[in-house]
Amino acid sequence: MRKTNPQHRWHVTPNEKHQIRRLTLRGVRQSVISRKLGISAPSVGKAQIAMALPTHLVWPEKQILQLFKSGWGGYRIHRHLHVPVNQIYAIAHRAGFKRKDGIGYPEPRGDVSGFIEAVKSREGYIGHLAKKFGVASCQASKLAHEVLKTVQFRPGASKPPLSSNFPQKHYKRGLAD
Repeated sequence: MRKTNPQHRWHVTPNEKHQIRRLTLRGVRQSVISRKLGISAPSVGKAQIAMALPTHLVWPEKQILQLFKSGWGGYRIHRHLHVPVNQIYAIAHRAGFKRKDGIGYPEPRGDVSGFIEAVKSREGYIGHLAKKFGVASCQASKLAHEVLKTVQFRPGASKPPLSSNFPQKHYKRGLAD
């Protein structure tokens, strides 16, 4: 049953679809399109899906990486391309980009090699080993997962330390140990 409210609309007109297509291809956000046309953002999204248009903006990754390689900073790229800063840095991190001078990528502090050896020999829990060797807790957890190649450690104080519910080695079935 249709409502009698004259302000409520049940469809997007062909003229509005044309404007949605034109604005979407120019890279305008859904929220801006909806405000400009006076329709809701979900209606814009549905129209974009019906016309096989992208519903999210596509960021120019190649151009962003080229600007980074030529020495531009993230905020300068943001002002030039009008791309959100968090998206610029996410693209750079996904591509594995690091600046030549190493700024923004601090070297790990503490005795990382000693921590890795202690994890291999399972001398204790991650938190205790991190404090002992002066390694940050997030970095310690990441290193322990990489070294022991496990998905998840048992929570809490488990015996033996750094034990996992998941196999840490690939065993072939049928072989006697």
